[in-house]
Amino acid sequence: MATNKHAIIRYRVIDKCLRQLDKTWNWKSLAEACAKELYKVTGQKTSLSERTIKGDLQSMRNDQALGYFAPIEYDRKEKTYYYSRRDYSITEAPLNRSDSAELKSAIGLLRQFTGFRHLEGIENIIQKLELLAYESARDEERIVHLAQPALIPGQKWLDILYDAIRKKKALMMEYQPFGKKASSFIISPFVLKEFDNRWYVYAFNHEKQQLRTYGLERINELKKSISEYQNNESFDPDSYFKDIIGITLIPGKKTKKIEFKVFGNTAQYIRTKPIHHSQIELSSDKNECTFQIEVIPNFELESLLLSFGEQIQIKKPTALVNTIRKRSQLLNSLYS
Repeated sequence: MATNKHAIIRYRVIDKCLRQLDKTWNWKSLAEACAKELYKVTGQKTSLSERTIKGDLQSMRNDQALGYFAPIEYDRKEKTYYYSRRDYSITEAPLNRSDSAELKSAIGLLRQFTGFRHLEGIENIIQKLELLAYESARDEERIVHLAQPALIPGQKWLDILYDAIRKKKALMMEYQPFGKKASSFIISPFVLKEFDNRWYVYAFNHEKQQLRTYGLERINELKKSISEYQNNESFDPDSYFKDIIGITLIPGKKTKKIEFKVFGNTAQYIRTKPIHHSQIELSSDKNECTFQIEVIPNFELESLLLSFGEQIQIKKPTALVNTIRKRSQLLNSLYS
């Protein structure tokens, strides 16, 4: 079965033609209609064979993976094709139970990020969704642009780690921190997390007997291990991440109330896009606002606050003020 975009367009065009009751359609007229639409979309002239069109018709009728089961009939006398049910359309075909289960799994992953390849059948579902969207989108200019990298470093390990987490299997991992030598050890992975266009795995290190964070782009190798998976029933990702920004959580550290003053229009930006879910507004006037968040200080928090430059002034706690001051002085020395 063809699953590329040309096939998607052909299916849509054939469906549209067969729903036109005031016309008759043989394979040649269907081929011409498909070629015309392909030229409009791609700018390339295409010659479609009888075999291609009849193959499309057969797939629309009987291909279980597509799931259209289109009621296409052939009039031998007129040598034309038609829908035996006037109300039928592939763009209104319901998803079957199998599709629905796959779709729920797919949406759960796609809401977080793309990169997984383990879901069998997802291409068929995406094809149906593209068909539904194509009719209204084909003549419109591009309105929405989503910024997403084509490939995130370490993305190739996602499927192996996902499968190990789901099946609760330990792995032997060769890991090389930046600027250090590689070493191998056994992990029990708990959860995958994406942050700032990088993937991380939170896992229990069997040797260190600690929960650690590992960047996927620093993994050299992953292999199955005969070691028993070390489950952690108390590990809750939502609780684990709720008090930090980013991915770095230093064991034993407690939350701090971070108070900072924001100047000018940046205050409105931070008001409408809070730095953290704990953010509250302490005071404001036309020139500045004071906000507070309660988090565990880490490198990602520092970097985020520094990214606002002179528009933010950290007021509390003193330790964070001193850290930001030192980093600002080092930055200033690069340009003095």
